[in-house]
Amino acid sequence: MGASISFDSKYKLILDAEVECISNAKPSASASKSKSKSKSKSASESDSESASGSGSESGSGSGSESGSGSDSDDETKIFTVKLTPEIIGYIRTYIRDNDFLDIMDTITEIELNEYGHGPDSALVFDAQSVIYNINDNKIEATGEWEYIAATPPPTISTKSSRKHKTKGGSSRADNNYDDDNYDNNDSRSKKNNNNGFKTKEDELALSEIENIISERFKEYSKHRDFVIHESKTSTLILNIHSVEIVKD
Repeated sequence: MGASISFDSKYKLILDAEVECISNAKPSASASKSKSKSKSKSASESDSESASGSGSESGSGSGSESGSGSDSDDETKIFTVKLTPEIIGYIRTYIRDNDFLDIMDTITEIELNEYGHGPDSALVFDAQSVIYNINDNKIEATGEWEYIAATPPPTISTKSSRKHKTKGGSSRADNNYDDDNYDNNDSRSKKNNNNGFKTKEDELALSEIENIISERFKEYSKHRDFVIHESKTSTLILNIHSVEIVKD
């Protein structure tokens, strides 16, 4: 059987990430002038051709303009960049930012009711420090796992409801029997881990938690949520490939 989460130990979340650049480079001034001249020239040619009555050639002129418009789509490029000291600085600043820490809280909070635990029970990683390890180029979050217990069901007062149903007809012995029966049921319910639900004492497979979190980081990376730096022409994002959870 694999390892399970221990709530009295510290853990490290090791994020394997690379930095990608989304380039939105705009055409240079000379290229813009060239395009504008070309457009004005084709426009004047189109006007002269319209004046001479050759409508079919005018149509071909508009087609060439739509072709030049499609070139702008090719200006956006995505590529992996080399980790320079400047980019490492961006990473270190970003992982200390509240936006990243909030995303990490969301990603590492796992609802446990679908794993046999009670309603509203959850597991969440409390990251106490997040660093960028330059030796292996990985992000390391150190902290502890917290177990959020299930919300207890509302208590139903059976004594109160019994008073409304009976008007002195029941003997004191009957009431005592009902009270004892209720107490025994309540005690038995507690022994059965809140009506059969799992609790903090039950095992949570470390490998399963690791897989869930890793997939979530990949999904956030896919949607480009980890923006570490933006400029007028480009955006730098973290692309997190996988997560490893180890005891510290």
